[in-house]
Amino acid sequence: MQEIQLSSLVKSISPQWLSLLTEDEQNMLIVLKHGFANLDECDVQEIVEAAIVEQHNKGNIFH
Repeated sequence: MQEIQLSSLVKSISPQWLSLLTEDEQNMLIVLKHGFANLDECDVQEIVEAAIVEQHNKGNIFH
């Protein structure tokens, strides 16, 4: 297992997506079960989508 900051992951595989992320999302730590070497652009896309959803859900206030 490997822990990496989301911004580092995005910069190395899909740097064009970095502008889509807020500062909080960029600073998120991601745990990669099988390490960094086997990731492709589709994997990074899924990780970015999950990070955005997670940060969005943290801001929800339920009444």
